[in-house]
Amino acid sequence: MMPPLQYQREGTTAMKCFRFCLTSCVLLTACGCLTRTYSNTPRTALEQLLISGAVDEALAKFHVPELAGRKVYVDCTNLEAYDAAYVKVATRARFAREGATVVEDAESCEYVAEVASGGLGTEFKVGAVGIPAIPIPGAPVALPEMPLYKNIEQTALMKLLIFVHKKGEFVASARYYAKYDRDESFILFFRFESKDDVREGWERADLNLRRVRKQATVDAR
Repeated sequence: MMPPLQYQREGTTAMKCFRFCLTSCVLLTACGCLTRTYSNTPRTALEQLLISGAVDEALAKFHVPELAGRKVYVDCTNLEAYDAAYVKVATRARFAREGATVVEDAESCEYVAEVASGGLGTEFKVGAVGIPAIPIPGAPVALPEMPLYKNIEQTALMKLLIFVHKKGEFVASARYYAKYDRDESFILFFRFESKDDVREGWERADLNLRRVRKQATVDAR
């Protein structure tokens, strides 16, 4: 006995839908795709920003009023540190900001400022409360950690020595210490930043730039 015509039509419609879905899946699977190559630099930007921030903090403590209006040669011969190029330029900029005239050679200067690093680097701390990662025998990967609370601290530390003399005669010498921090905490899936000197630093820099531009606009009027 043949099924009613209505059921035959519904069955035909359902079959067409099934064939359409199956064909669409096959076509989507067969379509080509573009793969982008991703890479990371050997050192993270965060590490470099922390280090340069510690350098800036150390140099911000330098103040020798006697150098204002004097010709100073900044001698970085004995400077050995990460990102030494940044330390050199930042130090020269600090002397200029103090009012000194930075010269390119020791023959034409009145004062020589020798710069050396007593330490410049980062340290990393992690503290967690919860279940640590558990290795599974015979498995290529371990069970991921499941912390209830996790705290991550990354700090850059700097010790900078600046010795100023005039033809060998002592003028000033000091050691400048500084640190730059970034702390973040996780409670389950929620993230909190208790301290972020990197973010605060670029926010201050952006604010100063806006002030300078605003003042330049006012002066132009």
